[in-house]
Parts: sequence; structure tokens; C-alpha cells
Amino acid sequence: MLALLVLLLTSKPSLEYSSQSILYTGLASGSSIEMDKAFNYYATNTAFDNLINIINSRETQEEVAIRLLSQHLMLPKANPKFISQKLFEELKNKIPSELYEYVDTNSTNQENNKNDVATEVLFPSEINRESYEKTVKNLTDLMNSSNTNFVYELLNYEDEHYSLKAISSIKAMRISSSDLIKLSYTVNDPGICQQTLAIYNEVCIKNYKNIKENRSGSVVKYFESQLELSREKLKQAESKLLEFNKSYNIINYYEQSKAVAVVKEDMEVAYNNKKAELAGVKAATKRLEEKLNIQDQIQTKSTLVLEKKEKLGELNYEIAISEAESNNDEESIARIYDLKKQAENLTNEIRAGVDELYRYQNTLDGVPTSKVLPDWMNTVVQSENLKAEIQVMDQRNKDFQEQYEIYAPAGANIKRIEREISVSEQGYLEILHGLNLAKLKLQDSEMSANLKTIDPPFYPLTPIPTKRKILIIAAALLGGILILGIILVMEYFDDTLKNAKKASEILKLKPLGMIPKILLNPSTINPKYIHQRLVEIITQNIIQSLTTQHSENNTKTILCFSTQKMEGKTVLAGNIAKGLKENGKNVLVLNYNNEEQPINVQRKYSIIDKILGNQDPRIDFDNPFLANPSTYLDASEYHTYTIDKQFYKAKNYIDILNLNNIKLNYTPDYVIIELPALIYNNHPAELFANSDIDILVCRSNRLWAEADQTALNNLLPLSGEKMKFIVNGVELKEVESLLGDLPKKRSQFRKKVKNMFKFQFFSKNQL
Repeated sequence: MLALLVLLLTSKPSLEYSSQSILYTGLASGSSIEMDKAFNYYATNTAFDNLINIINSRETQEEVAIRLLSQHLMLPKANPKFISQKLFEELKNKIPSELYEYVDTNSTNQENNKNDVATEVLFPSEINRESYEKTVKNLTDLMNSSNTNFVYELLNYEDEHYSLKAISSIKAMRISSSDLIKLSYTVNDPGICQQTLAIYNEVCIKNYKNIKENRSGSVVKYFESQLELSREKLKQAESKLLEFNKSYNIINYYEQSKAVAVVKEDMEVAYNNKKAELAGVKAATKRLEEKLNIQDQIQTKSTLVLEKKEKLGELNYEIAISEAESNNDEESIARIYDLKKQAENLTNEIRAGVDELYRYQNTLDGVPTSKVLPDWMNTVVQSENLKAEIQVMDQRNKDFQEQYEIYAPAGANIKRIEREISVSEQGYLEILHGLNLAKLKLQDSEMSANLKTIDPPFYPLTPIPTKRKILIIAAALLGGILILGIILVMEYFDDTLKNAKKASEILKLKPLGMIPKILLNPSTINPKYIHQRLVEIITQNIIQSLTTQHSENNTKTILCFSTQKMEGKTVLAGNIAKGLKENGKNVLVLNYNNEEQPINVQRKYSIIDKILGNQDPRIDFDNPFLANPSTYLDASEYHTYTIDKQFYKAKNYIDILNLNNIKLNYTPDYVIIELPALIYNNHPAELFANSDIDILVCRSNRLWAEADQTALNNLLPLSGEKMKFIVNGVELKEVESLLGDLPKKRSQFRKKVKNMFKFQFFSKNQL
């Protein structure tokens, strides 16, 4: 039935078409500007994950859906390459008329569609690229305007072509460990399948490129702005140093300061040497003057000479000052020349005066004046020269001290400014290096962001083979497994007595046999034979069981009882008596006086049961097997007794006969005594103790309750091994454990299948 249901439901299958496209990324093995860039497995996997997430992102899917919708809205008529006639009509019917206001139809230039592989796939000759882009923008703005417009609802509801759910079925996966990404799509129209993938390729390439370039471009802009700030800062520091050098007339501070220090040090040495030399000259002059004792004339001459000497000293001082301050111009040179000329004349006059003194040949000490006076004259002249030079050096020392006062703080300021320049310059170079790296990275990102479609989507001509056959077979198998599972579950949870084997496990007693249901329409060919044969087996088991017992009584007493009512004791007792009688035995059946009438409730056999193949549950109440024993036993063989207080004192069947005034004209071989239900009535204990065999009759379709077991346990000490049981009303198939295969009409196929399930592959029914 499940297979037929699937067959009907798939009578008009919806054919689906599949296409695929392959993108080259170059993320793993592509070229890079960074020559020393090493392969990083985790970074490559992360890059592929980012790309696949961008492909599967909602923004990408929304743009693809809007572009596909725009393409179909701009088509003047159905084109199988883009959309089939049927789906085009369905689209026209569900699109509201006001949506066409957002479709741009003003542009007529078709030149931008030529020589473009992508547009050849995406656009027919009727659609202009410029108009298409305007339409996409209009529909995107409409979708973002609210959540109640048609485009938003179309994308977010379950449309089979334009919804995000449909677009998200596009599968993106990396092909092994290569640089390739495969996109595949399956839908019920070949044109839509191809165009959706083509649009998806275009959108993915564009979005991925924008993300990569924008990310690297932001870094470049940051470094450019920081570089400009650093350049301005460096320029300010350099300008500050320039202004400082101008204000202090510094060309090269370190060379200038070094030169000043060297000159000052040399001057200090020379100054000290001159002072020492002057002190020595003064001492020598004093010693010479002490040796000279000149006459009054000499004193007068000496005074004149001294005056001229002082004047000569002044002229030498002026000459030294003029030479120190000389600018090498003509006026300075002429003045110095005049001063030197005057000094030379004055020196000649002094020498002339001294020559007069030379006339004195000897000093007071007897030293010749010609020897003392020249030495004295030289020391005096030398002394005056040294004094003039020392005065000039003192002035120069003052000038150097003033220069030192200027250079000392200037050095610290220059150091500070140079440090600022150095820091600014270092920062500028670092930012410049970062900018170069960012530009290199930007160029590298631009190269790696150039995805290429190496395998464009193809137009699928044949649909994907349907799984109808597989579904039908699967439905049939599922139905079989379901039925088998139900049977196994019912079998596992079935706690009824069911058959002799299961009842024996529950009751802990030995079985005598079992009797099937007496159905109105049994599945077997000869039900009468089956019932008769089962009764014969029960009878044979009773006789065999009584034969093994060593009893002095010739008459065997059989007690037939049950724990519940309506278990079929009367029918079984009568048929057992009938079977014993057929074996030539004299029988007597004693049944209690039962005033209750049996309830003949007949189940219905509906049409649904017939269709499902269920067995006919109706009972054949007219079957001779179910007849009352009084109808087929003689009047002397069947008697009823009354249950009263005296009944419970009965020890054997004779007491029952005497209590009920029953006279027999024969001696029975077997006496079958039927007792009422044990749960609802008491029982004569000595009767059970003196019986030869006790037969418990129980229905197969009942549960063995605790009350039943309690009633049975009370009898077991009295009955012991004599107690047996018969299962009544079992399913007809259960008796196969006693009779083998029942006589039914079976085809060879059914026999083979049955043998297969029983794992009897080589069994035969004849030699």
C-alpha cells in the first residue's frame, strides 16, 4: 500500500535541473608581490573560509535574488535560456503592477553588452546593462525601505526561485586542497539554474574584491594621513633649528665651538707665557739699572730717553691694537704704517740718546758702559712690548668670555632641537616604511582578490533522474519492515498464554494439547480433520499419562476445571469423552448445574478487514465441535450435579452420584468431572486428592493474572504431578507445532518464501 501511495503521489514528478560553476581563487598557490611570503596552511584555510562565508552571506544572496528578479522583470517575453514560458507566466501573475514602476526602460544603448562574456550570459539582447543596474538599485532601495513591500516579502517567504531560502541552496565548496571553489545549484528550470549561478559568480567576485580592497585601502589612507602629520612635524623642527642658527649666527656649531675652544686654549698658554716673560724682563731691567750709576748728565739723558721710551711703548700698544683690529683696508694699513714710522723715528732718537751715554765707558763698579747700556736698553724695550701684548690679550679674553656665554646655552638648545628633528625624522621614516608595506599589501590584495570564473555555468539540457523507483522500492521495504516491526513488537509485548509452549513456561505445568478457534471461514482446507486430530492427541496423552500411574481403581477420574469462567471446559470435556468413547472406553461426564447461558457475541468482518487481508474473526457456533455434550452422548453418560454444602465433602465420583441420586447401569472406565471456576467457587479438596488426572483449561488470548496463579497454587499440593493443562482457542497457525504444515492451498512461490524465512532451503515434501 505504501508503494502504491508513493506511485500515485509521484505520478507527476517535478523535474529538476542542476548546473555548476568553478571559480579560481589563487589563495593557496597564486602569485604574490611579497617574494619571501611563505605558505601558511592555517592562513590559507582561514582565507577559504572567509571566501565561502562571503559567498553564503545574506547580503550576497539578497543581491543575487534581486538581480535575478530584475532580469526576469525586464524580459519582454519568455526566453527558455533565462526562464521557461510556464514560470514566466506565473511570475507575471504574482507580480503586482506597481512593481513595474521600478523597472528602468529609458536606456536604449546596447553597446555595453558587446564583447563581454559575462553580459552575454547574463543579458539577452533586449536588456541594456545600464537599465539593468538602475532596476537593481531601484528594487534594492524598495526592499530596504520597509519590511512590508513585495520585494522584501518575496525574498523572505518561501518562493522557489527568488527567496533567500531558495538561493541559499546553492552549495559552495572547496575542491579538495586546490585553489578552486565549486558552486552548484539545482532548481526546476534550466534557464534559471544557469542564470542564477552566473549572477552568483558576478556578485561574489565583486563583493570579495570590494572587501579585500577596502580593507587594505583603509590602511593605506591611515598611513598617508600619519605621514603628512609626521612631515609637518619634521618641517617645523627643522625650521626651528634654522631660526635658532640665524639668531646666533651659527653656521656649524660644533666646528665653531671647537675652533673657539682651541684658540682660547692657545691664547691662555700664550698669555701666561707673556706674563712670565714680562716679570723676567722687569727683574733684569731692575738689576741693570742698579748697576748703572750715571752722572747728572746721564740722568738727564736718561730721563729724556725714558720719556721717549714711554712714548715708544704707547706707540707699540697702538700698533698692536691697530693690527688686531685691522680689516686689511688702505686706511688701516696707512695708519699702522704711520705709527710704525713714528715708532721707528722714536727708536732712532732713543738709540741716539743712548749713544751719548755710551760715551761713558765704565760704570761705578768698573763695568764698561758700552756693555751694560745695550742690555738695559733691550730689556726696557722688551718689557714695554710685553706689556702691550698682555693688554691686548686681556681684551681678547674678555671677548672670548662673552662668546662663551653665548655658545654655552646654544649648545643645549641645539641638542634639544636636533633630538626633536631626529625623533620626527625616525617616525617619518617608520611611517613611510609602513606606507610602502601597506601599498604593497594593497597591491597584493588586489591581485589575490581577482577571482576568475574558469568554468562558467552550463545550460542543463536533461533533468536530474528522479528517485521515483527508489522511493517506491523504499516504500515497499519500509512497509514490510514496518509490518515486521509491528509483528515483532506485538510478539515481544504479548503476555497472553497464546500457545502450549508459552503457557507451559508461565504455568510451570505440562501440556496435554491445544484446541484452535472454531472459525466460520477457516484458512485451512479440512478443519474437521484438524479438530478431530487434536482431540485424539489430547486423548492419547491422557490415556498415556493414566497408564503410567499405578492405581488400584479401574475407573479413572478426570477433573476438568479452570480459574476463570467461559474457558471452554464443557466443550473440551465433551469432546474428550467423545474421543475416549471412540477408543472403546466407557465414559461418564458429570457437569455442574450451570444456569448461566453462554454469551454468543459475534465479531463483525468489515470490508476494511477484507481489504487488509485480515482473518475472518467470526466463530462457527454451528460447528459440531462446539455442540453441547448432551447432544452426542447418551443420557446415561452425561449427568449434572448440584453444588451444595454436601458437594464439598465429596471424596470421589461415587459420592457425587449418591448425593444427586444418580444410578448407573454400568461401570465407567473414565469419569470426567467438570468443576466451576476456582476463583468464584470453592472446591472439594479430597476430590482433587483422589483424582487420577487434573486438567486445567485456559484460553490462549488471556493474561495469566496473580489471582489465577494463587488459585492454582492452592491446588498444587493436592494435585502435584497429576495436574496438566489444555490451551483453548489458539490461533490456527499455532497447531502447526503439533500437526506440522496445515492442509492449505499454497503456491510454489509461497512455499519457497516460507522455507526461506524458516531457513529450510533444502527441505522437500517428498523423496
